[in-house]
Amino acid sequence: MLKFPLRAIDIARIVGGEIEGDGDFEVFDIKESENAGERDLTVWNGKDKINERVGVVISNQKPPVSFSAFIRVENYRLALAKLLELFEPKKREFFGNPIIEEGAEISESAIIGPFSYISRGAKIGEGVVIYPFVFIGEDVEIGENTVIFPFVYIGWGTKIGKNCMIYPGAVIGSEGFGFERTAEGWVRIPQVGKVIVGDNVRIGANVCVDRATFGETVISHGVKIDNLVQIAHNVKIGENTVIAAQTGIAGGTKIGKWNIFAGQVGITEHLKIGDNVIILAGSGVDRDVKDNSVLAGKIPARDRLEFWRSASLFFKLPEIYEKLKEIEKKLK
Repeated sequence: MLKFPLRAIDIARIVGGEIEGDGDFEVFDIKESENAGERDLTVWNGKDKINERVGVVISNQKPPVSFSAFIRVENYRLALAKLLELFEPKKREFFGNPIIEEGAEISESAIIGPFSYISRGAKIGEGVVIYPFVFIGEDVEIGENTVIFPFVYIGWGTKIGKNCMIYPGAVIGSEGFGFERTAEGWVRIPQVGKVIVGDNVRIGANVCVDRATFGETVISHGVKIDNLVQIAHNVKIGENTVIAAQTGIAGGTKIGKWNIFAGQVGITEHLKIGDNVIILAGSGVDRDVKDNSVLAGKIPARDRLEFWRSASLFFKLPEIYEKLKEIEKKLK
């Protein structure tokens, strides 16, 4: 794990940048640009306020302030990622024993924390780290170098790929929300499908991914999911899609690749969302979306017929406005 102090020349090597100034200058902390001082390192985006005197600056443009060393990079965010990755704690050993049922297969290089429970038929790959208080159900498979943080539940039959990170409180493979109304009440529809999670997936704290009714709920390679997201049964999410906090995706919806969903997006059931779609915060989606679309908008709930009439009129406003301008010209 990387620790301060660090020389400017060593930082430049880590981020792959070109250095200007004193390569032997040492910094003792990393701070935001407006708070960085004479002995600090900062990564500057070229827009935010920056202190008048900074120790070392990493950026794609030279800052208009005094510095001891400047490290020029093409992409300052990628440079920051390379640097901060080295500050993360390394894998650690835990004290105490987990409970492991007979028939579970666990790699010798895996690290299992105390009070975790590994069910029979589970397969834990090389380099996996499972923190304390994790439940792993029957026939779960976890790929190599995946890290699972405390208080995660992984239901039976779930398959998780390589190099994933699953954060505290996530529930993967809980029962999907399926009921049928009868005169006597709601009848539960058992959910007997699975959840499949690809490689290099990030699942945030308190995310819920429901198992399929039958078949599979799928989170494809490279998907990044923020905290407090609900993914319902039989949803399929394409590669490298990013989903921000408090988004909810209803059952059976199919989502393409490289999409970006901002916070509190709501998507109704059985829709098809294309590739490279951006949906802005608070948007409600109730119909299929074509590739490369950018969506926004949310209106408070009201009587549905009134809402549909208003929504229809709303999208005609530009045309109505142009007609009003023509009428205004004639009246003048």
